[in-house]
Amino acid sequence: MIILYIIILAILIILWLTAKISKTECPITETGYSRVFLAPAVLVHTWGRRIFFQRIKGRCGAGKRSIKNRKLLSDLQTLYPGEMPDKRMEIFRIEIISTIMLLAATGAIVCLAVSLLSADQAVLKDGNVIYRNTYGGMDIEADLSAGITVDDEENEYPLSVTFPARVYSYDEADALFPEMSSKIDGILLGENDRADHILYPVSMVRSVEGYPFSINWECSNYELLDYDGVVHNEELEEPVMVTLTGDCSYRHDHWYLVRDLRICPRELTAEETIAEEIREAVDEADLKSESEESVPLPESISFGTIRWSEKVDDAGPMILMGVILVCIILIPFKESEVNTALKKRSRQLLIEYPAFVSQLTLYMGAGMSVRNCLLKLGHRASDLRPADRTSLDKELVITAHELEVGISESDAIEHFGKRCGTREYMRFSALLIQNMKKGSTDLIGMLKEESEDAFTLRKNEARRLGEEASTKLLLPMVMMLTVVMIIIMVPAYMSFSS
Repeated sequence: MIILYIIILAILIILWLTAKISKTECPITETGYSRVFLAPAVLVHTWGRRIFFQRIKGRCGAGKRSIKNRKLLSDLQTLYPGEMPDKRMEIFRIEIISTIMLLAATGAIVCLAVSLLSADQAVLKDGNVIYRNTYGGMDIEADLSAGITVDDEENEYPLSVTFPARVYSYDEADALFPEMSSKIDGILLGENDRADHILYPVSMVRSVEGYPFSINWECSNYELLDYDGVVHNEELEEPVMVTLTGDCSYRHDHWYLVRDLRICPRELTAEETIAEEIREAVDEADLKSESEESVPLPESISFGTIRWSEKVDDAGPMILMGVILVCIILIPFKESEVNTALKKRSRQLLIEYPAFVSQLTLYMGAGMSVRNCLLKLGHRASDLRPADRTSLDKELVITAHELEVGISESDAIEHFGKRCGTREYMRFSALLIQNMKKGSTDLIGMLKEESEDAFTLRKNEARRLGEEASTKLLLPMVMMLTVVMIIIMVPAYMSFSS
């Protein structure tokens, strides 16, 4: 895992240093994003635009966009009125790149693992032949289907079969036993030099690679040599002979190995001597300070000064996997956030529509012109804090600004309806523009009728949202019913069974 950390950090550091040296400016000012990832993402986006976008323009012509990009650009323009659409698109792509950069290193590893694990698992060869595994191998399990034609009718018979690995005959096993017997001596000694001078654990192996025998060892003195081959010679003063008997079995046949070992008193190495002295010094310090609040560890022994340190469990791998998992889960929903925000904005505009039309009708009934009404509503919205402005307030601020800078009243109203993007606001703007061009003496009456229709639409929308809430509650209610049924039925079933 350390190598993986180094690779990931090296990639991020190189990109960060490159962005720092090139003094790349980050257009994103929102909080909640790591500047460490955004700066390299800006650099990667710039490189990609230079390398790939120029080729696309050369082949397809400058200024052409795909239908998907045009739709996304239009949605972003609707969500962020008053901002440059291309700049908002660039910010959106940089946010995606900053997330993808964390997943690039793992993508190749996952693909390689999947490729290796998806190897061919078929065991049926040449139509009707299944090759057994070699001696000592795993059994082969296969789900087969036997097709038989009876009276011109094709019938399929499923069959699950298990084929054991290939086995040795008695003569073959008996010929292999002397070979294994000659190899077992070197394996049995382990780190010891010879059988008459045993100081370290012996390897009482249960099998030898390449041979089919299972070995069961028995010792004449388990106090000196236990079942795992560990030698207990700490308190031994003189060498002692121990006999090991190995029962080598294969299927129903048995062969025997007999080996004599001479257990000698333990000889400490330099490292063991130092470790033993350190342990004795620690035990002595513990004994001296057993009634005190703390234990002062020894600072030195006869071999030199002691430098103490502690091994701490590293939770880095689990944290890394958690971060990668979160990134993998979140990235497919990145683009859907735009559509969700767009639907939320449209719903909010629809809720505010009746009150907006009623206010405009009230002002016009008091003798104000359409222009002055929009300016008044826009100035009132601009007095609010940006965080308190609704989607309608933002559009009214833009409309008031357009009227103040000299854009004609009809164009400003038309832009207002298009920016809102909903059917009600576009019908409203069309009504006002038609009144300006053709003139109408009953504009206030039409606005009152539009206000009544808007309130009716709002009531229908509220009813629809209530029905959706009831539908969403259906699944939790079913889950609660299932839990209640389990709580009732399980004790009853257990009582009935007992």
